[in-house]
Order: sequence, then structure tokens, then C-alpha cells
Amino acid sequence: MKFTLMRSCCNDKKIIVSVIIGLVAGLIDLIPLVMVRVPLLNMISILMFWIITSYFVANVTLFKNALLNGLVLSTLNMLPLVVVIYTINPKDFLPMLSMALILGPLVGYLNGRFNRSSS
Repeated sequence: MKFTLMRSCCNDKKIIVSVIIGLVAGLIDLIPLVMVRVPLLNMISILMFWIITSYFVANVTLFKNALLNGLVLSTLNMLPLVVVIYTINPKDFLPMLSMALILGPLVGYLNGRFNRSSS
């Protein structure tokens, strides 16, 4: 397993693309939260999570497969948050983790597709 950290962190196009991908993933994750009227700070937290996770996925390569890379990195980033949320509200554990399992590969694929040429 090859581990590469921050290969080209100063590429403006790569940063912008990864932030846009994270924003889209965050907005998708917000859809069920808006329906159940989650507090605004929780929604902002989810948006920030996906923007930061997308940036990590764009710059950290644990696996050559972009889907697997996105899955692993998003799940690893989500675990501490899920553990804290579980102590407050155990029923939110599975929905949060499942969104990371669903959106993580999507973020990985999109970053692999749109940021491959700018690496």
C-alpha cells in the first residue's frame, strides 16, 4: 500500500474542484437533515466535514482505486464524529456512518475524475 500525503497541495484548480465536490456531497447529506429540522450548527458541521474530507481525498492516496480511497478516508474521518454523536444520540450512529459509506466513494470518484489531470 502506497501512502502519499499532500502531493500537490498548492494547485489552485485542485483545491477549488475538491471544495466544490465537498460542497455538493455536503448538500446531498443535508437533504434528510433539513426534512427533520436539524439545528443549523449541525448542518454547518456536516458541510464543513464534507468539504474537508473532499480535500483530504483529493490529496491523500491510500489506494489507487478512487472509490476505495474515498470510502476509506471518509469513513476514517467520520468515525470520531460518530463516536461522539453516539454518546449523545445513539440512533444517529447508523445514518451518519451510512452517509459516509455512500458519499465517500462518490467523493473519491469525482476527485479522481476531475483532479487526475491536475495532479
